[in-house]
Amino acid sequence: MRGIWILACLIAFSSLQAACMERGINIKPEGEIRRAEFHCLSFSKRPPSAVLVLCPGQNGDGADFLADEQWKSFAKAHNLALLIPGFVSDDEDLKSGRGYFVASRGSGKMLLEALRKAGWADAPLLLYGFSGGAHFTISFAAWSPGKVLGFCAYSFGWWTPPPENLTCPALIACGQFDAVRYGSSFAYFQAGRRQGKPWAWTSIKGQEHDRCPKLDSFVREYFQSLLVSSTEKQVTVDNVRKSLMKRTACDPLATSVLPSETILESWRSLHHP
Repeated sequence: MRGIWILACLIAFSSLQAACMERGINIKPEGEIRRAEFHCLSFSKRPPSAVLVLCPGQNGDGADFLADEQWKSFAKAHNLALLIPGFVSDDEDLKSGRGYFVASRGSGKMLLEALRKAGWADAPLLLYGFSGGAHFTISFAAWSPGKVLGFCAYSFGWWTPPPENLTCPALIACGQFDAVRYGSSFAYFQAGRRQGKPWAWTSIKGQEHDRCPKLDSFVREYFQSLLVSSTEKQVTVDNVRKSLMKRTACDPLATSVLPSETILESWRSLHHP
């Protein structure tokens, strides 16, 4: 009996290992980037439908994302690969608009190299960044718009105007009590809507500068909609009244575009103007 029990444990352990294949990829640092480490997780032997890139706060290693079973379950359910970058640059470089926050200064190329080494070079990307990770997210999307299926940027302090050829959907979010980042994040959202981009705004009631599980949950719904919805299913909503709008009779600066009406109630529940 003991031998059977040990065999069963080994089979269960092997199944668990097969369900989540993890590897670390290190890219040689250069220039203003002191560290470029990537956690890569896959949950299937099939090529991924997309790669979900979860970008931690300033100089973070992504351990909190890596320990989050909900993100792993989401990736597995939708045939996504999961990539968590751990970049480090000097604080002074980052505050001065340099370092890994700016994809064109080396970090974008390093991310593409990590994707190549993981075997995911051809897959589109879904990016979600918090704080410093949001800086990298909006910069990478602007630097390589053709790679990005959609992104969420949560709470960032400064930005450069989004390019015209960045046409993918995006969710821009910030906590109501997140000081100067709130105005900056909202202004970036409006800059995108002024160009007619299909972007959505989410203001989170009572939230300070910290990770937000409720936002994480909504981002998963938002990304799921991007994976299954066409542009014909997009809906326009009033940011104050939170009501559906006719796209031909609305002010883009006062409205958001959601990829599907199926997530409207979730957005209404989270968003507090």
